[in-house]
Amino acid sequence: MTMNVLLITLSCLLAVTSCKEDDKKIVVRELKSVTYQPTEEIFPNPERGFYKYSLIEPGSGSGALSFTQVSNYRNSGISLVMRYFYLKNFKDKPLSSDALKEIDNDFETTRRAGIKIIPRFAYSQAQDEPDASLEIIIQHLDQLKPIFEKNSDVIATVQAGFIGSWGEWYYSTNDLYNANSRREVIKKLLQVVPKNRTIQVRTPAYKQEYFNRKSALTLEEAFTGSDISRVGHHNDCFLASSTDYGTYENPVVDKAFLNNECLYVPIGGETCPPDGVDPATSTKAQNDMRYLRWTYLNEDYYKGVNNTWITDGGMDNIKRELGYRFQLSSGEYTNNVKPGGLFKSRISIKNLGYAPLYNPRLVELILQNVESGEKYKIQLDVEPRFWHPLENVIIEEEVGLPINIPQGDYKLYLHLPDPEPALYGKPAYSIRLANDNVWEASTGYNNLNITINVSSENMSENYSGEKIFEKI
Repeated sequence: MTMNVLLITLSCLLAVTSCKEDDKKIVVRELKSVTYQPTEEIFPNPERGFYKYSLIEPGSGSGALSFTQVSNYRNSGISLVMRYFYLKNFKDKPLSSDALKEIDNDFETTRRAGIKIIPRFAYSQAQDEPDASLEIIIQHLDQLKPIFEKNSDVIATVQAGFIGSWGEWYYSTNDLYNANSRREVIKKLLQVVPKNRTIQVRTPAYKQEYFNRKSALTLEEAFTGSDISRVGHHNDCFLASSTDYGTYENPVVDKAFLNNECLYVPIGGETCPPDGVDPATSTKAQNDMRYLRWTYLNEDYYKGVNNTWITDGGMDNIKRELGYRFQLSSGEYTNNVKPGGLFKSRISIKNLGYAPLYNPRLVELILQNVESGEKYKIQLDVEPRFWHPLENVIIEEEVGLPINIPQGDYKLYLHLPDPEPALYGKPAYSIRLANDNVWEASTGYNNLNITINVSSENMSENYSGEKIFEKI
């Protein structure tokens, strides 16, 4: 053995790497490890958390959302608005062009302010106040279809509404509290709401009735765009009685159904005045929300219950864990790579929240040149909607650098942007990870705290695949 080959062999052993002799060059496959520090900070993230309640009567000329109002919500940590559209002026006629414009303007206002809407449409705000006929409801849904399509990017989910007082599918003056009327409204909603968005019904029984099925969604059915995969749940009397005011027919059975079902569709709602039970403690609330996989909750109602959680010290944890909360644990990366070379990453992440994601979301790696600021990105073949609560997820990738990427040092980021073109790249619509010293508010990137050196002198493997970073 020559002295040069002996030195190469010793170098490989000392570096604990896989090496080979090829024109006396070493191929280094060692990855650099990074450990990430968790944070208990409370911060907003898209499509989750406490929401602000608001309402408007389209056609009245007043009640529109203001940009200042919605921006203040966002600045206070709110990312959702529950918007009631009370169509009181149109119970017996088509929606006017002015009313449709008012509705459309509200969506645009929230888009500019960095918030999403949970819309619900209804005709009455009291038990004895008339709602509309099924014929009018169907007509209005046809009119609303273009607005849903245009504004699907800022729709979090659509609550079924329309039937009865407050759109809660009860107290109907038009005799709509029946299976046929419910069936027609669900069917029409699934037609007019874009397929990349869900609707929510008031009780588990309503979904089971419509699909003639008692079993929950399966992994194989999730996010397929099928009708059954697009119907979620809302509960407007959470923790208010033994059945949550009729939300459950059999609480044990129905909650077990939701425990499985809501891994793939959203659930949320509000509390209301308790009947026959004491106001729930934060411990009970957290246990139920984790079991049922809650994503959002009304901040404004019912204060008698919500304030109990402040008093007993559990509110901060509820604010943190409503919906998803993704936290980095560790990462391993190729930190020395040549242009055209192989880049490896292995990222460990955990969802600490009560719920998974329910709308589409991209996962990207971003390289940014430390000196020039030039950026390169690659979209990973990862489905973050399957990052389930309390589960550890490993994102493992082998990708390539462009052959013409400038040499130098690069920061590496994990980016979880909204895929909708109008929202992509807007920090308010990107997901922040629950770690210290990772969030970059100006870009919506999460800094992986590793420097990647790109140099033709680096003795890394060549990459021969098709997954290559692209210049932004």
